[in-house]
Amino acid sequence: MKDIDFFEKISCGALICKNDKYSTILKANSAFYKMVGYTKDEMKRIHKNRFSELVVDDLTEILEKVNQAVGAEKKLDYEYRIKNKDNKIMWIHDVATYDEENDLFHVIIMDITYREKELNKVRKNLERDLLSNLLNRAALEKKVKSIIAKKVTGLQSLILIDLDNFKCINDSMGHQKGDEVITFIGMKLKEIFDKEGIVGRLGGDEFVVYLENVSKVDLEVYLERMIAELEMTIEKIKIKSTIGVAYDKKGKCNFKELYKLADLALYALKKTNKGSYLIKEI
Repeated sequence: MKDIDFFEKISCGALICKNDKYSTILKANSAFYKMVGYTKDEMKRIHKNRFSELVVDDLTEILEKVNQAVGAEKKLDYEYRIKNKDNKIMWIHDVATYDEENDLFHVIIMDITYREKELNKVRKNLERDLLSNLLNRAALEKKVKSIIAKKVTGLQSLILIDLDNFKCINDSMGHQKGDEVITFIGMKLKEIFDKEGIVGRLGGDEFVVYLENVSKVDLEVYLERMIAELEMTIEKIKIKSTIGVAYDKKGKCNFKELYKLADLALYALKKTNKGSYLIKEI
C-alpha cells in the first residue's frame, strides 16, 4: 500500500514501460497524465499507450541509448523533447532503471522546459554583439559554415562592410558617440535585410552579411540601399560604407573562400573608391 501511495503521490511523472520499440506504458501516475495533458483513457485510445508517440526527437538515437543501457546494465539518464496534447513542445529529463527479470523499465520524467528556455536565452546572449545586437563573429561564422555544409548548389553572397571615417568619431567625440554609431548601423542592417540574410558584426567598424539564393540584380538593390541608408553626418564628419562582395554563382565556395574574395574587393575599394561597393564573381 505504501509503494502504491509513493508511486501516485510523487510529483514527477512516474511510469512502468515495456522494453519494446514503443516504450508501451503499463502503468503511470497522475502527475504523468497531468504533464502530457492526456487522461489515462485518452492515452490508451489515441496513442495505444505508446509513449514513443509523444516523442519529438529522433527515436532511433533514443532507442540506441536504451539498448546500450540495457546491455551495460546501466541506469538511463538523458534529455529529449516530447509533445503534449496541446502540441506544446516540452523538454524532459528521463531517468529509467531496467528490470531484467520482467524486461521493463521503471521511469521517472521531469519537465525541464523552463530550464531549457533559460539556457536558450543565455546561448543567444553569448552569440550576440552587445552594441549592434547582431551576431558576433564566432556565432555568424558557425552559422554560415553550417548552412554552406548542407548546400548542394545555388547562389550565395558574402558582403563585408567597413565604415569610413569611424575612427574620426571615436577620436574627436569619444567612444560613447562611436558606440551610438555602431548601434545605429546594427539597427539599419537588421531593417534592410530583415529575415533575408544572416547579419553580424566582425568587430570594430566592420560588419558582414551572408545571403542565399539572391540574384545579382537583387543583390545590387541591397547594396545600393546600404550605401544610401548607412550614410550619416555627425558634426561635419561624414560616415560612409565601403562594401566588398563575394558573389558565388554556383554555391561551391566555403566560408573562408567567400571571405577572402569579399575582403579582396573591400581592400581594392579602400585604396581607390571609398563609399561604394565592388562585387567579385566566382
